[in-house]
Amino acid sequence: MEENVSRLEDLITEFRQVLPAQCEAAQAIDQGEPWEQIALKAIEDGYIEFAEQFNQFVETCLRRGT
Repeated sequence: MEENVSRLEDLITEFRQVLPAQCEAAQAIDQGEPWEQIALKAIEDGYIEFAEQFNQFVETCLRRGT
């Protein structure tokens, strides 16, 4: 479980690197908000269409990393 959490944190860090500092998703990441909130803000910013898409991305990446 800890490995999954660590991998999720790595994915969020990677996602943050491609975001401009002024977008809400980047600010949410920088403030350490829960990843569900980050997903919602990424939707608002237009980076993903809906939270389930972000969830699927994270789950796929976690499966690949194990």
